Amino acid sequence: MSVETIVTDKAGLQKFYEAIIAKNETYAPVEKFGKYDFKLVKNLSECDPESPIAKTMSAKPLFFPRSAKIMKYVATSAGTDVSETDEDPLAGKRVIVGMKHCDARALQVLDKVYNWDFIDTDYQKRRLNTVVISTRCDKAETHCFCTSLDYDVENLDAMDVLIVNGNDGKVYIKSKSEKGIEFLNSGVTSHTSRVTEEAAGEELKKQYTAFSASFRLKMDYKSINEKLSKIFDTPEFENVSSNCVSCNTCAFVCPTCHCFKISDEKVKDTGVRYKSYDSCNNGYFTLMAGGHNPRPAKYRRWRQRAMHKFVYYKERFGENLCVGCGKCTTSCPVNISIFEVINQVSK
Repeated sequence: MSVETIVTDKAGLQKFYEAIIAKNETYAPVEKFGKYDFKLVKNLSECDPESPIAKTMSAKPLFFPRSAKIMKYVATSAGTDVSETDEDPLAGKRVIVGMKHCDARALQVLDKVYNWDFIDTDYQKRRLNTVVISTRCDKAETHCFCTSLDYDVENLDAMDVLIVNGNDGKVYIKSKSEKGIEFLNSGVTSHTSRVTEEAAGEELKKQYTAFSASFRLKMDYKSINEKLSKIFDTPEFENVSSNCVSCNTCAFVCPTCHCFKISDEKVKDTGVRYKSYDSCNNGYFTLMAGGHNPRPAKYRRWRQRAMHKFVYYKERFGENLCVGCGKCTTSCPVNISIFEVINQVSK
């Protein structure tokens, strides 16, 4: 794969976004009541591709919807007739701008789940038809710790197109996949200049060095992972989960949480089956038909969440489930920090 690197300035970046929106079905962060969520936009004035990560929801719902119809059925005297639902509105060709690196990385993590024992064809189609344009943050926010985990933030290949605001005032736009190269050659960069990888490399390195130095939170992930795998029965999980109100907000805003439930809505003989978000923090999540619940206590559910993020997923898929975005901590109504929980328990 040949790498395409383009250089422009802030004004040129705005033209780049305008060209994308004019030529493509585009999703971008849209502000409402002080929060940003990814919405379909028709012009640049509606959105903010550089929205702050602390206030920006995950792009996960564009690939794994909060609630989605999976089938329809009609019961008749001859039996039950099952049919497909309406055409998937998220499966068309589209572009997502304003996605942060941690959010883009989360898609790579979800890929492992949705291509595992059961192939989720809806998810695959959405991924295949989406061009992900991701901007590397200029600095870490209060609850960010992505550089402490087991993936290379500097050389991340989770996006199709990378945008970096250089310390020299220039903006660098770089393809990271074959899909990204094709996209940059589709007419959206006619106002920019191409540069060599060597010419851009030094400035990209400087920007990453400054970004990496801005983190308040840092952990030794390898050490944490080894310690957690040996202390399943520690009573410390009761202490760290005592303030939790089991609202499940952390799971719903998390870009990698993928638990779901199946529910039916039926009127007389006609029904629709839905797949909707759920959470292992939900007290009813493990409730069995016979009435037994293997995780009746709150601390057990918190332990499951923490161990899945930092131990179990690593054992199964070889990588960490948490991407260090801090969205769960920012959104938690009682200020529980996953970073602090993991560090406190491991000690």
